[in-house]
Amino acid sequence: MKSSVLVAGAANLDRMMYVERIPDIGETLLAKGYEEHPGGKGANQAVSAALWGQPVCFLGRIGSDEPGKILRSAMEKAGVNTDYLLEGSTPSGMAMDFIDLEGNYQAGVLAGSNADLDGGDIPMENALWESIGLTVLQLECPLSFNEAVGLESKKSGIPVLLNAAPAQTIPDTWWNWVEFLVVNEVEAESLSGVKIMGLQEAYYCLEKLMDRLDQVLITLGAEGLVYGKGSERTHIPGHAVPVVSTLGAGDAFVGVLAAELCRGQDLHDSALIANFAAAASVAKTGAQNSYITPDELKCHPLLGNLYNKEYLDG
Repeated sequence: MKSSVLVAGAANLDRMMYVERIPDIGETLLAKGYEEHPGGKGANQAVSAALWGQPVCFLGRIGSDEPGKILRSAMEKAGVNTDYLLEGSTPSGMAMDFIDLEGNYQAGVLAGSNADLDGGDIPMENALWESIGLTVLQLECPLSFNEAVGLESKKSGIPVLLNAAPAQTIPDTWWNWVEFLVVNEVEAESLSGVKIMGLQEAYYCLEKLMDRLDQVLITLGAEGLVYGKGSERTHIPGHAVPVVSTLGAGDAFVGVLAAELCRGQDLHDSALIANFAAAASVAKTGAQNSYITPDELKCHPLLGNLYNKEYLDG
């Protein structure tokens, strides 16, 4: 049965500085705190989907170092299958994050072992591909690796969800094998040329992106998201919650979205549920440790009642 999500992507150790505000160029600020957390868009999305209760396989690469051990352990603790998490001599990927008092952040990422991924790393076991219901990709790994995973997925009849993050140019041929596109405002502008200033521009941007494929979601931070599928265009509002850190919220969204799509949920309900999960994640520091399970969302002090009313009872 095709019930598993395959997440192919980067795993990084996040090193986080909490500051009063994001430093200006040439400025030094004294940090108010420091934390280390497992991260990387691919690993984050895998953990988010696994905690949501869906079987998840992760395809990626780490170093044979202490950060690599932390990254592997975090995924396995969340229930992710790491049989295809490769290990080599290149140091594990790392991110340096500055997070301000409002929870906004800026990050620099050192790819490390993630940059070593290539088409030769793709497992060929029939049993694996026969178990996969959805493949999830991002853009923190080499494009050649992503393309090889995407083409193998298409060959096996597996839909591909591309989270085109961070923003960069991607080959036009990719639209032949991508089925779902998820982007934030910055990434959407990079692909469409449309700067999103509000809901009107978001819908216009959506139309531009849907010239390329049929199912597109644009996340809008506190404003929620817009999505299109065929002739359907919908805005799902955001949720007003206190923000500790927005780091990893987009990955929380993608992971839960992928889990719901893989289990057969339609795009609207998958996006609705993922929107709740992303909102819940901003109340904690770090990425993976801020992700929640369905039962935790049902009992969430701020979002639980609304989730139960809008989705479970709706």
